[in-house]
Amino acid sequence: MDICFATASSKKLKDKTGKNIVFVDGIRTPFLTSGSDYSKLMANDLAKHALLGIVKKTGIPREAVEYITYGTVIQEVKTSNIAREAALSAGFPYSTPAHTTTMACISSNAAITTGIGLISSGVYDVILAGGVEFMSDVPIRFSRKMRSLMLQANKAKTLQQKLKLLSSFRPSFLAPEQWRSFPLVRQWATRQTDWPQHLR
Repeated sequence: MDICFATASSKKLKDKTGKNIVFVDGIRTPFLTSGSDYSKLMANDLAKHALLGIVKKTGIPREAVEYITYGTVIQEVKTSNIAREAALSAGFPYSTPAHTTTMACISSNAAITTGIGLISSGVYDVILAGGVEFMSDVPIRFSRKMRSLMLQANKAKTLQQKLKLLSSFRPSFLAPEQWRSFPLVRQWATRQTDWPQHLR
């Protein structure tokens, strides 16, 4: 998990707003093997510790940060906006906007360039941007048939409706999606994985 701190200064005139965009500092959590010491955490926990680290390292007041953005690839549905969850748990004001983006292996770079763009356009002056990936607890989905059955079960009111649903259940429904190639990050439109062709 990485985080960087960028701000704008009026000392040099480099863009249309008259601001010089400066990379102030950065911090990261240690890389560990998946399933080891971080296994009890979540991605937003790692992001939170990086935010706390950059605050401690730079001494910047949380209220001075105007925007927070993160990049990630494998999303946990419970914390779809990791940037927001991490910011709140790290003690940043509720009013500080935050968003999470995904762009395959350059998701964190996309977050950082978004921050640069927001400063360059004059919208904000102080932004925290970074990326996080957590492979110790990647989401494993039920098959679509099983998901459909569970959703229908929520709507079943009578005993007859419930028995009808139960009779349609098959053990094969319990097989997770893409179990043969798990964990696989694949583009939906092209069906290509995010690994470069020459590395396959």
